[in-house]
Amino acid sequence: MSSRSSYFRLGLFMVGALLAGVAILVVLGVGSMFRPKVVLETYFDGSVQGLDVGAPVKLRGVSIGEVSYIGFTRGRYQQDVLPVERRQYVLVEAVIRPDRLSAAGGTPGPEVLDTMVSRGLRVRMTAQGVTGMNFLELDFMDPAENPPIPIEWMPENLYVPSAPGTVTQFIQYADNIARRLDRLDVESLLENSNRLLETLDRSVAALDVPRINADVLLLLERLGSSLVRLDAMLSSPALADMPDNLGVAAANLRALSESPRFDESMNSLERTLSRLERTAEGVEDAVQGYEHNLSQTLDNLRAFSEQLRVLSEEAGQHPGLIWSEPPAPVEIPQP
Repeated sequence: MSSRSSYFRLGLFMVGALLAGVAILVVLGVGSMFRPKVVLETYFDGSVQGLDVGAPVKLRGVSIGEVSYIGFTRGRYQQDVLPVERRQYVLVEAVIRPDRLSAAGGTPGPEVLDTMVSRGLRVRMTAQGVTGMNFLELDFMDPAENPPIPIEWMPENLYVPSAPGTVTQFIQYADNIARRLDRLDVESLLENSNRLLETLDRSVAALDVPRINADVLLLLERLGSSLVRLDAMLSSPALADMPDNLGVAAANLRALSESPRFDESMNSLERTLSRLERTAEGVEDAVQGYEHNLSQTLDNLRAFSEQLRVLSEEAGQHPGLIWSEPPAPVEIPQP
């Protein structure tokens, strides 16, 4: 009887534990099972090494879903295009919670998602610590520096363009540097460097080093002499007394400007200038009174000079007019 009761108690304990486990699963899992989810897809024009199905998808560090599919776009899109002309993009799909992607809490429509994409919403692959595992991160970036890759089809699900990740950018930079180093003609560069060193060696050997040293020493000696003379000039008593002399001159000038005699001298000068101005006005009036007479006098002088010029010209042509004897007087008979 005791054995049956112990079995009964054990059975009740197992049933209770099973019911408690189911209740915990219901509390923890049923909510997520019935929570609405949407599929988001993006395309990468490069390798997605380290990204696996089940990797988390985060929006600025907040988990919003997980990766559900990794493949190629050529297996779903561009079926009517020749295989060699299809885009060789990697298709990545993720199941996300729309309530964490949209501010309204529901599934974001195409218009809302397009607005977010135009503002710079991008998906990039980011390394998770030092384990080598990658995850998808959604963040807002500069749209001008991260333009969407070109596509010729309409995505079946919500679409967010991708952007190069940090690791991808580092690999691209390293690859570009390696290509530039590979294009460098290292042998020619070394040969030119050797030629440059040889030329410098010959130029240095051709220099007259003793003469250059002598010139440098002479220059330093002259510079030292100039500095000594400059120091003597700066330490001159006359230069030291210059500020005092300037102060005395300024004080004398100030005293002169404040002296009553200075004001009297300025007033006398002003009266003298006034007298000169009145005298000039009187002379001007006098000249204006005789302006007509002066004009006639100048005209007479001009006519006289003109007659002298004509007379000099005739004398030059007929010298006898001046140097010949005067003609004999003519007697007029008386009636």
